[in-house]
Amino acid sequence: MAANRSAEPESDVIAELKQLGRQLGQTLDAAWRSAERRKAEDELRAGARAFASEFERAFSRARTTSPSDMASRTRRSVVDGLRWMSAELESLADRFTPAADADRPPDDERS
Repeated sequence: MAANRSAEPESDVIAELKQLGRQLGQTLDAAWRSAERRKAEDELRAGARAFASEFERAFSRARTTSPSDMASRTRRSVVDGLRWMSAELESLADRFTPAADADRPPDDERS
């Protein structure tokens, strides 16, 4: 009888883990079939096509540009792109980093 009691909690754990696994699978399946996922995929595909098209246009223009002019333009574009990316990353980091003043109590409360 004691062996049955000790096996019961274990089988409950196993049953709950199986149920959790089934629920997770159903949730992932529903998310995969969701309209939001399809919309996001469509947007990513359209963005990739637009990128490829723009890249082809830029490449075509580059063929008609003098090498020294292209180097200068490329350098400026890379710098602008890096500055933009840095600003965006800083903005993102700010959203996740609490302000230092928000963590400190006002001067009245520190005494």
